[in-house]
Amino acid sequence: MVLEDVGALSLRLTVGALFLMGTWASGKTREARDFTTAETSLVFKTNPRLFAYLGIAMMSLGGLSIIFGVFPRTGALALTIFLVGGAAIHFAKCAQLTGYAKTIEPALAGDGAGPARRALDELTQAGVLGHFVAGLKNYALTGATAYLVLTGCRAPMLIGFGPDGALQGLLTRL
Repeated sequence: MVLEDVGALSLRLTVGALFLMGTWASGKTREARDFTTAETSLVFKTNPRLFAYLGIAMMSLGGLSIIFGVFPRTGALALTIFLVGGAAIHFAKCAQLTGYAKTIEPALAGDGAGPARRALDELTQAGVLGHFVAGLKNYALTGATAYLVLTGCRAPMLIGFGPDGALQGLLTRL
């Protein structure tokens, strides 16, 4: 195994683990699945539960695929597609948070409203910045997953398509 293979394996393991953690967080409880569905509905207005569950499946199957090297290019492609939709959800959340602040601010009137308005402004800015950065993180991760799609995830893998389109991996040697 050459150094490039070690680097690609390290990338596969860390990116795959990241998505498996996201799968767990998004699907661990009914409340988590409902929250994921609500967030998904910001972009996918028609049948958001289907898209939320599809996203959870893409994260889990894609993560497992690239970790274990079972058609990792296909798994990485699914994750790349997922990341673009995920970024759109984070950017939509920025607009939603700004809208919430505009709705709440008029209710903060009176002598003691100054500190509450400043707190609302700080909360809004923190939430918007957090989701903006998370959206950028999704775009940055598309570079890593696109690399895995284009390189075939390199050795070692159980089975997958190589850069030439032919099957390769440990299972092809049996």
